[in-house]
Amino acid sequence: MLLLFTGIISMLCLPLSVVGAADVRDALIYKMEILIPPKEGRDETADIQQIKNTVADLKDIAVIFAFKELGSPKIVLVLEVEKACSWPQLTSFLSRKGYEYSVVPVSRCSDYAHELGVNLPDDLWTYSFEDENLTMVTKIHPVGDLTTTEYTERLKVTFEQDRAILKTGQKGACFRVLAEYPVKLVYIAPLSPTQIQAIEKVLYVRGIHEATRIENLASYTAVCQGD
Repeated sequence: MLLLFTGIISMLCLPLSVVGAADVRDALIYKMEILIPPKEGRDETADIQQIKNTVADLKDIAVIFAFKELGSPKIVLVLEVEKACSWPQLTSFLSRKGYEYSVVPVSRCSDYAHELGVNLPDDLWTYSFEDENLTMVTKIHPVGDLTTTEYTERLKVTFEQDRAILKTGQKGACFRVLAEYPVKLVYIAPLSPTQIQAIEKVLYVRGIHEATRIENLASYTAVCQGD
């Protein structure tokens, strides 16, 4: 039994491509949210800086995105995990500090669009944002009384619209939350306040509203830009 357990652990520490996961690309990418609970005497700025430094030093975990929600002590990470046994270097740190966190597997929207038969090249999306007015929009596609075919067609139209928007020069990134139904897509894009209001209005009418202002974690200083 001990030998079996040791063998399983050894397999977990191999890259997923070696283990032979069914869909390596899907299995490697995760969206993590870290919340710093309020606590008397806690220095929120110092805590966020420590998270930023810890994330920067991760081994075998590539940080695709690292953001902080504006007005909230919450960090949002999109991570590509090369080895399953690399997680403890991050989760052990978070547990010791008493931070709350959640993790969901995601895939790139380009991969999902390809599954649906829509050509949405990954290089149309952006994977590096400057210190811009960034927004994270979660878009849930309700099923309603649609048939499977009709629902699939609606998703295909969504990605075709995304492709057209990206070709105009609009920057953005997109991930699909796996094992979620109805389908949930997470968009990240630099948007002006006017654009945000327009998007929120559309999403609210459709009952799928969730938009959050974020900033690059690398740019976080806790100094108000108006000072």
